This record gives sequence, structure tokens and C-alpha cells, in this order.
Amino acid sequence: MKSEKKNKEVDLNEVAIALEVDNEVIGKVRSGEVTHICLNLNDDNYRDILENFDGNLVLVTEELPDTFHGCYFYNEGDFPYAIKGTLDFLMLNGGEDHCLTRIIGINTEPGIRFRFKGPGEPSVEDPEGDSCIWEVQFEVVPIPEEPKKYLMRWNPSISSFKEKDYEECVANMVHGMFRMNWSIYDWQEARRGDLFYMLRTGDDKAGIVFNGHFLSDPYPEDDWAGTTKRRMYVDMICMNPAEPYGEPIISLEQLEKSIPSFDWSKGHSGALLSYDVNAKMDELWEEV
Repeated sequence: MKSEKKNKEVDLNEVAIALEVDNEVIGKVRSGEVTHICLNLNDDNYRDILENFDGNLVLVTEELPDTFHGCYFYNEGDFPYAIKGTLDFLMLNGGEDHCLTRIIGINTEPGIRFRFKGPGEPSVEDPEGDSCIWEVQFEVVPIPEEPKKYLMRWNPSISSFKEKDYEECVANMVHGMFRMNWSIYDWQEARRGDLFYMLRTGDDKAGIVFNGHFLSDPYPEDDWAGTTKRRMYVDMICMNPAEPYGEPIISLEQLEKSIPSFDWSKGHSGALLSYDVNAKMDELWEEV
């Protein structure tokens, strides 16, 4: 069930849709006040935004429909979609400012309904029509130009998050991702959009088992272990998971051999990684 997509260097021309937005929107996306970007499709803009895959609307999906009728419009209650697995990002442009965001969820709603008369024919609104222009809403998380990277730690034998919980998360992924929150020790500089690796510890499956992005700034909550002290947590979107009960993506032995200067055997969850360790980790990840 491991995904093939990783945080590698990407060609944004191949994986992103660029959208013009107000500068204020970019600021709110970065702060977390705005988490969803909605495309209100109409006769004037649908061709420019989404007609770039054999005339069909393009979204990340799990499977193809059996048939397409009327290309970009026909629905009969189902959203007309096509697979394009490389559509992972939205680039928000606002004058002199821009913000790269990762797509972490997609919602669709029918908008104006009409009768489809064939390619090139005018669209006439008809509440009983067999076709519809859809509204598409992307849930996004900003990617800072220089994101920090953190090492989270998970020991299934002592954590409140058990192996069966991990198995359930992987089994119920949406678009190859699942969500959870986790405690973070070096929280002072952590921000929404920063990156992390999850290190499994404490057994013979030790190593990096998934990675992802922070969906929130750090916030305080009760201790997961049940003590009276407070801990800091972050919400996370998790990607590229290793198989439950299987081998890690990068083993502990590989980590210790490639980066011996870092103490992999002990430490807190949520350790801010140095530039040198980040560079080595990126090399290992590229080789997976």
C-alpha cells in the first residue's frame, strides 16, 4: 500500500495548477485561516482551468469511470473525472507574492445544470438538464520556500498509537494520505507546512515508516501518556506509508550507517533536524 510519490524535486509545470488570487488570500493560506481553495467553474474559465486531459476535468482520483459522455459536462449524479496522478499542487499567484500548496483533499459540488447539445454548441441553463458545470474545492497546505524538517518518533510498545491503529489508518487512506496529531518536542520554530519523517523505534521494524507535512502550528493539549503535564502537538498529513507489520522504508541500520553523527537510538519525538542531517536524509529518500 506504499505510495510511489515522495517529496522529491518536482517540475511544477507537470504537477501544479496555477491560480490567480488576492495577496490577502495567500496570507490567510499561510496562517491557516484559509484551508480550502474553491474553483467556481463557468463557461468562461473551465477550459483554462481544467480542460487539460483529453477534454475531461482533471483531479486526483482512485479509479476511472466506465464511460464519459459529453466530456467535461455530463454527470447524471457523478462527477466527470479523469486520472492524472501527478496533479499534487496548486501554485497561488498574487501579484508579486506566490505560495506553493500541496493538495491534500478534493471536494466537488454540482453548480449550474444545463442541457448538453454537443461539442461547440451553446450551453442553455436547464434545471432538468442532464449536464452540469461543477464547483471544485481543493483542501491545501502551504509549503514554505525553506521548510524545516523534524524527526517524529513512534514506539508502538509504549505509544497510545498502536500497530492496529496504524494498520487502520493505512487501510482508510484518502488519495494516499491519512491524518493524525503527534507530540513535538522542538516546537518553538515549527510552523504549518513544515515537513517530518516518522521514525519507528523499539522493535525489529525500526526505521522511517512514513513522512508528511504539518497541518497546524503547535498547540498545547493533555499528555497522551496520561500524566498531569501538558504537551505540545501538531496536526499532520501522512504520506508514503510502509506496509503495516512490514519493513520500514529506510531501516535504522541504513540511518546509522549513512548519518552516524546523529543519535538515532534515543531522543524526543519532534526533533528539529539540522541542515546536514536534512541533506543526508533527502539523499536516502531519493534512493528509495
